[in-house]
Formats: sequence, C-alpha cells, structure tokens
Amino acid sequence: MNQIFIFLGIAAVGNAIYHLGQKTLSSSANPMLLLMAVYAVALVLAAAAAPFFQAASGVSWKAQVFSWPVLVLGAGVLLIEIGFLLAYRVGGGLQWSGVAVNAVSALLLLPIAVLLFGERFSPTKALGLLFTLVGMALLTRR
Repeated sequence: MNQIFIFLGIAAVGNAIYHLGQKTLSSSANPMLLLMAVYAVALVLAAAAAPFFQAASGVSWKAQVFSWPVLVLGAGVLLIEIGFLLAYRVGGGLQWSGVAVNAVSALLLLPIAVLLFGERFSPTKALGLLFTLVGMALLTRR
C-alpha cells in the first residue's frame, strides 16, 4: 500500500479521536485552560515519540523550531482548537462539523495551492470540490 494512504489513515483516525475528545470536553471549563492541558498531553507524547523520528542531517534543533512556519502553524492550531471547542459548546454536530470546516478550508487553500505552490487544478478536482460542497450542504441540513 502506498505510504501516503497509511499516513492519511493515521490522520483520519486521529481526526476522529480529536473530534470525539472536543465534543466531550466540559462546557463549564475555561476553554483556554482546556487547550493548555490538551497541549501539555500532546507535548509529552511528542517528546516520547521524538527519538523515533530523524531530522535532515546537520539541521540544528533551533533551525527546526524557531521559524516562521512554526509560528504560523501554532496560530492555526489554536484557531482550529478554539473554533471547534466553541462550535461544539453551542450545539455543533459531531457528524458534520469536521466535514464543513475541511470543505471551507479546501476552498480557502485552493488559490494558495495553485498560485504559491504550483499545484494543478483540473476539471476533475473542480468536480470533486463541488461534490464536497454538495455533501456538506446535505450534512448540515436539519
């Protein structure tokens, strides 16, 4: 099996676990305290897993950690976390929230992928995006 499908499968399982955890967090707790606790757990798990992964030879840990993409990713993670946490608190559905966010993200990333990263956009991909949006509309109907 192609490695990309294995890794995307891991991400999909993690995503399902993530949404289950987000949906079941206490609605009376301070959301920022919850996020700090969640990231403390993630930090410990990442530290335990770090020895099993290798960086490119000769790249210092400072160069890996102190860079603008790390800052951008950190800001994005915080926005994702607080967005889902607050959406679930006001009744966001577990079955459609993730799909809705991913569909809108795909729309936001489309011009960036094409213009900055030179990715191809084909009629087939446009149709897939259309199906995603139709699916999202069907999932969010009450």
